[in-house]
Amino acid sequence: MIFTLLTQYLHCKMNHLDFPFGNCNCGLNNCINLPEGKPHIHSFDEIAIILGGTSVHVVGKEEYPIMRGDVFVIHGNQVHSNKKLKNLHIFNIVYKRDFFKEVQKELNAVPGFNTLFLHEPCFRKYHKFKARLHLNPLQLNTVIRYIELMQKEFENKPLSYSNVVEYLFKTIVINLCRYYSETEIPLSKSLIKVSRAIDYMEKNFAEDISLQTLANEAEMTVASFLRAFKKITDCTPIDYLIKLRIGMAVKMMDKNPSSRVIDISVKTGFWNSSYFSRKFRTVIGITPIEYLKKQRGIK
Repeated sequence: MIFTLLTQYLHCKMNHLDFPFGNCNCGLNNCINLPEGKPHIHSFDEIAIILGGTSVHVVGKEEYPIMRGDVFVIHGNQVHSNKKLKNLHIFNIVYKRDFFKEVQKELNAVPGFNTLFLHEPCFRKYHKFKARLHLNPLQLNTVIRYIELMQKEFENKPLSYSNVVEYLFKTIVINLCRYYSETEIPLSKSLIKVSRAIDYMEKNFAEDISLQTLANEAEMTVASFLRAFKKITDCTPIDYLIKLRIGMAVKMMDKNPSSRVIDISVKTGFWNSSYFSRKFRTVIGITPIEYLKKQRGIK
């Protein structure tokens, strides 16, 4: 079976793993009763779907128990592994990052998409995996049926099978997003609400954004929003917005090193260039002028 071979291929002695995608932008790895793997990274990302057994998923120094029905996204640039495996059966749906960027453009408006694929993995260490997606038996069986269809496409390789695989991948992604948006897990529901506010910040970072506006986006009171945001992200909404704006400023400076500091500050929502410079130095460690000089190659 191709999936047995892929399992052996992936769990090699190297800590940086590759995947033989071939002509496809995504693939499957059916893992049954694996030995404990070494901490590793890889250039692709994956959706882990737990079909049976238990284990402890390790990301960096954080450890999370996992069980049947758990579904979570693994960003390959984070060092991760599994330990204490007991009859673990896991399906990993792996995908190329460039391909997923295109999927993201297409499915960005699907409820739960950004929460499940971007925000939950990013803030996992703060919510301690309590905002994960957990499927009920009916939902899990639905996802398994789509996985089995993908598996047949990979095994038989009929004409245009890669197109069918990508279609099935998107179908699975949409279903997982739907399930996440319908969750009754309290912290997951909070993350979904907070994610709406984060999405708003990312789309409108250059505008004047108030706490009330963000709380409205999250459909929460300001007090409840502040508590939920802090619990999930380990920072305040304002601190997050400042770091977001500074990150966008860095991208603009990298793209155009001839930019003026005052122009960058305005474009990123800092209407006072002195305040922008102070915050930039706090986050990056040097002033915007010093950063631009480095980008221009000026000592």
